Amino acid sequence: MITPEDVWSRLDSLAREQGLTPSGLAKAAGLDATTFNPSRRAGLDGALRWPSMGSLLRALDVLGVHLATFAAQLPGGVSPLIPQAEGVSPSPLLPSLPLSHLGQAGLFDKGGCPTGAAWEDVEAPFGFTAPAYVVRIDTACLEPVLREGASAVVLPVLEARARDRVLLLQPGQEAVAGVLLAGAPPRLAPLSAAAGGVPLLWNTAENVWLHRIVMTTL
Repeated sequence: MITPEDVWSRLDSLAREQGLTPSGLAKAAGLDATTFNPSRRAGLDGALRWPSMGSLLRALDVLGVHLATFAAQLPGGVSPLIPQAEGVSPSPLLPSLPLSHLGQAGLFDKGGCPTGAAWEDVEAPFGFTAPAYVVRIDTACLEPVLREGASAVVLPVLEARARDRVLLLQPGQEAVAGVLLAGAPPRLAPLSAAAGGVPLLWNTAENVWLHRIVMTTL
């Protein structure tokens, strides 16, 4: 049985992995700075309360962790339900490349899934299976959202929605990590400070992929 203690403990652990205090996480999520403070977690009877679903979802969005993945990490949790591409068998290993290498041609098949010999195999985190892949962040330009040395698990078969963190992949160009904005035409708010906060537009041509980031790890 999952308890409020389990939820708070895991949330604190994820925040620490990204260098955030409870108040820092709350601020980053656009909440009152005291929302996740230990002093506010207990009710009048002294028992720990559950965090509100709205606050939890906003915190997980900042941490780059999908709700299903968070649930799977709790005691007694279940593995996240991840759609499988047709004909793909589960594997304990996932293909992986540094972010700076994703501009190469021939890395993805016609369905947008990883293919070819350029990929390296790494152990799959938290039970993820193909066609998920792992991107190793080898630049400091995405900090503080994604630290250099962190990894991102990307799932190409999940449809990206507004406010999702995504990777824009265009052959011959650097991969761009950002947040998908609402509205049309599709636009991306790059995570890199070098972009100057200017939304990015792209051509929805063949071999241009928008892949959803489902979680990040250190």
